[in-house]
Amino acid sequence: MDNNISQSERAAAPPLPCPAIRLVAQRPPMLLVDTLVHRDRPGNFSVVATTAPTAGIFLDQDGGLIPEYFVELVAQSGAAVNGYDAITDNAGKTRGFLVGIDNFVWQCGARGGEELTVDLVKTFEFGPVTVMSGKVFNTAGTLLAEGEIKAWEQP
Repeated sequence: MDNNISQSERAAAPPLPCPAIRLVAQRPPMLLVDTLVHRDRPGNFSVVATTAPTAGIFLDQDGGLIPEYFVELVAQSGAAVNGYDAITDNAGKTRGFLVGIDNFVWQCGARGGEELTVDLVKTFEFGPVTVMSGKVFNTAGTLLAEGEIKAWEQP
């Protein structure tokens, strides 16, 4: 945890792993992230874990995950990180909006029901704007997708 965070702020931080439903505004069936597993604030690195949905709008007719799923998965992973940071900083809840996608690449297909992790790095933060680089992996360590998202968060 960040050495610049006071003891009272540390006490306010939920223990990790933390259920993402405590950190983001989305609710099932649109909630795509399960757990914030790791948060390293000095290094701006985080890990989010989830199980890919087995039904719904993010699956194609063959049960594969559509590319838009990965964009939203990285965006919600970023929201979980920002939600955790807001709680840790006693800043209150925010509402976030995905405002940009850059360099998103789908390396390999995935199917509903797969266990996935998202590795995130906050690369830029200025006021309400956050830019995060995310990589999505399956349990075999195969890179499935990667890209950068930009989010705007407001109270």
